[in-house]
Formats: sequence, C-alpha cells, structure tokens
Amino acid sequence: MPVDCTIKEVRRYLGMQKAGADDVLDAEIQKTISFLQDRVHPASVYRVFPLTWKDGMPVIAGYLFESHDLARCLKGCSKAVLLASTLGAEADRLIRRAQLRSMSEAALLQAASAALVESYTDALNRQILDEAKQEGLYGRPRYSPGYGDLDLSVQRIVFALLQPEKYAGIVLNQSLLMSPSKSITAIIGLAETEGSCIKFDCETCSRKSACTYYNGE
Repeated sequence: MPVDCTIKEVRRYLGMQKAGADDVLDAEIQKTISFLQDRVHPASVYRVFPLTWKDGMPVIAGYLFESHDLARCLKGCSKAVLLASTLGAEADRLIRRAQLRSMSEAALLQAASAALVESYTDALNRQILDEAKQEGLYGRPRYSPGYGDLDLSVQRIVFALLQPEKYAGIVLNQSLLMSPSKSITAIIGLAETEGSCIKFDCETCSRKSACTYYNGE
C-alpha cells in the first residue's frame, strides 16, 4: 500500500495552515516527505468483530465500550472493524537523530510522519470499506480511542483483540501511549444499510479548545 501525503497536510501539523505561500518551505516539506517514503516500513492489522448493544452502548466481541459519541457513530451497525496501523520504528529513530542536529529538521520530520501515517490509515480505511461493500455492508467514519468521550483506556481492549504487537510491531505502554509513536488505532462500524454518516470532525470534538491542530475553520 503506497504511503503519501500532501504538503498542505504537513503544513497543518506544523501549525502553518494559514501561512502564506512559501516556496522554500514547501520544497523542504516535499523533500522531507520523499526522504521518509524511502525509509519507513508501514504495517497494519485489522479484524472484523460482531457488534451488539447493552443499555444503548456498543459491545464489540464481548467488550463494552462506554461512549455516547462512539454509540452515535456505530448506530445501526451489526459489525465493527478494529484496526491498528503504524509508520514503523524507523520514523521515530529518524526524528530522534534529527533532534540532535536541528530542531527545525526534527519538526518537519514530526509533521511529515504524522501526515503520512494518517494518509496510510486513510488508504487502509478505504480498503476495508471496499472489502465490506463486496459483502453488502456499508462503513461508517472511523473513530479512535481518546477522541470525544471515548476514553483512551479502551486501547487495552483494542490491543487485547488485535494483538498489534505480534502483527504490526506496535506496543502499548503503561501510560496508554503507543510505540512506534506514529501509530493509530480506530474503530469502523459496518451496517447492512447505507445511511447518512454522523459528522465527526474538529467542530464536534469536545477537546478542540486544547488541540494544537484546531484552527477554528
């Protein structure tokens, strides 16, 4: 699966999405993207699980997920996909080495890595939905632990069900942070009927005021 992202996305992670045109910066961003593309080794794992309900809350593979936001996202779904994706350990190593030389170089690598893992996960998301469509199922927007009212502690459930340590080289520490750091976990609902998707973005997130990347747009 190809790994790519846009200069615009990297600018967003740099907090420069509103900045004016800067050909020099954009050239450095593109150089950084290409540099990472040649060196990282993305990996992923995903599985489809039965989805039931208890007191209005989703139950995935027997685990209760107490989140009103996730429940809204999964409304009408009978199955759920859990996924874990990562850019791999090399991205972290390159960022650490850059921090010893130049913080601006490290910042570019951080931003480009974040954009690349999001893009990689988007591509994985599309693949999952294409496979589901062949079975007559329709996907809902992916939703990640730590977003909205879905507590980060559900990472433990995701890891118990997916075993991404074994299949994608992703580990979870006691603080619920993942290593490699450029890793993503998410839940995607699958329904037997096509329906309007609940809008989940920066504007609907209860934590937007504290988010580095929220720009009020």
